[in-house]
Amino acid sequence: MNLRVCLATLCLIFSAGSAADPLRVVSEPWPPYVFEENGRYLGVDLEIAEHVLRELGHEVTWDLLPWKRALHTVKTGGAHAILDIVPSAERIEALHFPDEHLSRNETVLFYHRDRPHPFDSLADLAGLTIGVSPGYTYSSAEFTEASHFVREPAPTFEANLFKLMRGRIDMVAMDQRVGLYLAQHLGIADQLGYHPTALSSGKLYLAFHRSESLFTLAEAFGPALRAFKQTAEYTAILERYGQNAVPGGVDTSPP
Repeated sequence: MNLRVCLATLCLIFSAGSAADPLRVVSEPWPPYVFEENGRYLGVDLEIAEHVLRELGHEVTWDLLPWKRALHTVKTGGAHAILDIVPSAERIEALHFPDEHLSRNETVLFYHRDRPHPFDSLADLAGLTIGVSPGYTYSSAEFTEASHFVREPAPTFEANLFKLMRGRIDMVAMDQRVGLYLAQHLGIADQLGYHPTALSSGKLYLAFHRSESLFTLAEAFGPALRAFKQTAEYTAILERYGQNAVPGGVDTSPP
């Protein structure tokens, strides 16, 4: 890393404590949680996070990147925070996680209705090829480390679904709501099914780069988010994206 890049990174990190400087938040396009449409950044978790950060005195700029790149960017200080990340031991070491999550996700296995495969446990995946996303943990070490089936990455969620349509993979591991949203927008919803048995589930957070100034913000973000969850405006955001408030998070069941 050259001197210019080092200085730019340091400026980004230490400016985070100033309300006059916008926070750069990165994520991957993941509708309906976070996405870009007609030049606007939208999504249920994006709107919630942005509201809370503004309440804390910070403007926000958004940048949607491939997940592995987004994660690397925030870990190395090129961004202040990353949206919709599931904690793991490694990530907790590298990032500041607030004590309140934005929402919950449930990962399920999608299949083509003409080529269904049974799934009740990981043993049922023996010999199959499962579409996955690079850098995802899926909140399941058993799934990411199992050797009796193949995990085949694709650069985008859409690419995984199209591979499934063409019979190049057997199933796709994907957040339930993301898969349903994309299938509807891609015009393939009538060809897809998914297993009700969840592959995994987890809580989604806005996590901050590990610096002292951002630790203070992460500490403040949790209580502010909890307070916002009690408001009518929070409920209105959920309803706008067809989601419902449930104790402890956001319902991700189909609308």
